[in-house]
Amino acid sequence: MPAMIEYIQKDSFFHGLHPITKILWTFGVLIMSFLFSTPLPIFVILLSNILIAVAAGIIKQVFPAIKALFLFSLLLIAFQIFFVTEGKTLFYAIPFTNIGKVTDIGLSLSLVMSFRMVATVSTIPILMMTTPMTDMVVVLVEKLKIPFKFAFMFITALRFIPTLLGEVEQIMQAQMSRGYNSDTKNPFKKIIIIIPLAIPLLVSSIKKTEKMAISMEARGFASGPRSYYRKIMMKKADYAALFVLIAAIFLTAIV
Repeated sequence: MPAMIEYIQKDSFFHGLHPITKILWTFGVLIMSFLFSTPLPIFVILLSNILIAVAAGIIKQVFPAIKALFLFSLLLIAFQIFFVTEGKTLFYAIPFTNIGKVTDIGLSLSLVMSFRMVATVSTIPILMMTTPMTDMVVVLVEKLKIPFKFAFMFITALRFIPTLLGEVEQIMQAQMSRGYNSDTKNPFKKIIIIIPLAIPLLVSSIKKTEKMAISMEARGFASGPRSYYRKIMMKKADYAALFVLIAAIFLTAIV
């Protein structure tokens, strides 16, 4: 399964949008999520993200990330819901006692915080899975005027994530072929199993970094002004998507 920031080649409307349009979409979702103070509208925004992933043909790859975000949001709800005492009491976590009081305001605030986190963070894997890294670098440098060195560092760090995940998978398969038991669903046992793999993973990462540094020096990295073979231009679809996004933010602000 691809990592959540690895580009997936598809022929969809969202894939064809300009990277700037998709970046503005992520900020638009963030703005709209914070403009609402009730859980239902924010949940609708989250559903719109899921529909975009379905339309882009990447829902199978995005779903594990969204599932993990929902599991983390349950922890946020569990920690938040019992600290709000204002409002009408709905029930107690432990029946027939006064322990674990849950109020309507506490439940609403917890759901708002949970849905807001999932809605905003879920845009990142969708953005990364539908945008080639090379296009992202060109946009960051040429359009947003970010220094090339910083843009390259950012993209390289993102690219290392799927590379490291692949290395972990290879090391675990090699260990399993030698009779090392790593097949467990217990998260605590999984951590204990993964810790011994950190040393070969660290050694492999250092070797890859050294090879990349040598390759960059051989190609004259940052030795002069850069030029780009491909020009990424805004299309009519981008302007239409931006118009819909601005209209949605405007309607959200006045509601």
